[in-house]
Amino acid sequence: MIAARLDRLMPSRASLQQRFRNMLAAIGNVTITDVNGILLFASLAATVTVAGLRRGVWRAPVRAELNRALRGIAVRSIGTAVATGLLVGFALVSQAVYWLALTGQSGLVGSIIVILLVREFVPILVGLIIFGRSGTATLIELGEAQTRGWLRLFEMQGLDPLVLLVLPRVLGFGIGAFCLATVLLLSTLLSGYLMADMLGLISYSIWDFGDMVLRAMTISDFIVPPLKCMIIGTLVALVCCATGLGRHEEADELQRLVPRGFVRSAFAILLVNGLFDLVA
Repeated sequence: MIAARLDRLMPSRASLQQRFRNMLAAIGNVTITDVNGILLFASLAATVTVAGLRRGVWRAPVRAELNRALRGIAVRSIGTAVATGLLVGFALVSQAVYWLALTGQSGLVGSIIVILLVREFVPILVGLIIFGRSGTATLIELGEAQTRGWLRLFEMQGLDPLVLLVLPRVLGFGIGAFCLATVLLLSTLLSGYLMADMLGLISYSIWDFGDMVLRAMTISDFIVPPLKCMIIGTLVALVCCATGLGRHEEADELQRLVPRGFVRSAFAILLVNGLFDLVA
């Protein structure tokens, strides 16, 4: 009796093998799906790059879409960039000035600001602002392009959907990222200086403060961070376009595209930032 009950409780060997196979199958399906997604993303990036170098694609509809993308990034997002810069300036720059002055290391203010703000925080914040302001709209807009037949309509009109929908956004996001980074950096430095001056932490003028930051910057700081911001903006656009166009069925809920695109965009932002830090 006891042996029979133990046999019933103990899983059979065939059952264990089936569970192991199911586990391997699940891992394989996830791996294949991720690899296919990476390959599709790489092919989309290569196709957009080749198409952008062709002079004949920059017709009036494509230029109009590029202007719309640039206005959405470089104009409509300025308020968000300024507000973010004010908050970061109050929280980061003024605190750095305070603690360095407290420890008698005020001469390191410029170096700390360049390392933390110019090289690290600004590119990441710009990527998040771009996704929040324009990336989500791109996800929703392109997420309905396939299910509502807009892509087929473009093809019937002789327009390449990739050139009309993806290429202008990729270029607009990249250029807009550089503009937003400039606005964000200037507003952060200005608000941080004003806060530190109001608290009586510094005794030098804003011109001396700017000169201190500029002297702490190297030649690479004028090249690498802007390039990083532009690449981050470009990748955010590619991720949002690929995620939106990847919705082929209405059963795939539109609300799921935003968190899915956010996770992928955040991963792309952190990946680019980490690779630049390793290379630099």
